[in-house]
Amino acid sequence: MFTTIIIDDENPARIRLKRLLSSFADKIEIVGEADCGIDAIQQVEELRPDVLFLDVQMPDMTGFEVLGKLTYQPLVIFTTAYEQYAIKAFENYSVDYLVKPFGAARFERAIQKLEKFGGENKVQQEPTDFKKLEQLFESFKPTKKSFTFPVKVGDKIILIDFQNIHYFQAEDKHVRVFTNTGKTYLGDWSLGKLAEELPEDFVRVHRSYIIHKGSIGSIQKYFKGKFVLTLNDTKKTSITTGSTYSEVVAALLKLG
Repeated sequence: MFTTIIIDDENPARIRLKRLLSSFADKIEIVGEADCGIDAIQQVEELRPDVLFLDVQMPDMTGFEVLGKLTYQPLVIFTTAYEQYAIKAFENYSVDYLVKPFGAARFERAIQKLEKFGGENKVQQEPTDFKKLEQLFESFKPTKKSFTFPVKVGDKIILIDFQNIHYFQAEDKHVRVFTNTGKTYLGDWSLGKLAEELPEDFVRVHRSYIIHKGSIGSIQKYFKGKFVLTLNDTKKTSITTGSTYSEVVAALLKLG
């Protein structure tokens, strides 16, 4: 029997993995789950699971950075929203890779591979250079390009230049777009998916907010390492960074 920890910053993704793993309860026991790198490292070091289901991109650090900070090397099944162009980065460094969204049949193949890879007669792995793996992965990522953002208004689709967007806010199961004209638009998108598709001018600062960096007028330090970001929109919108996003926000905005 394997033990595992699920590491993914998106709650729906963790729920889906737990549901898929329930069909293999006789083979894999879930001993923990984490939604950020810092929590993941703490749990993995404490519980020392046999295998990790590990998301590549998280708010505070990458999955590669998590692995690089561990004192031992568990088996790894990466989960990623990136398409086939990134697969070569995982072929020699993990048990398997699951490209989101993946189905039950693909998941079952990953479990079968895990059984062969980590059975009683498993071959001793060489230590993995996770920094090299991250660099390889980055080389396969396409450069994000700025483009107009489509929103549906009645029967029409209008295109908004990204330079005219102040921020995105999660609203129930939708995302609201706030523009520099004062108008807002509601769309049927996932904030997590937007974070992967948006140009580098945008940064996710909270579970519910993605901000255009050019819209940040001032920054004030807050308690527990958080920051209060005041935007330069007409309402001087104030947004406090989420605790698990503060470290990445500080790095992106070059804050001390």
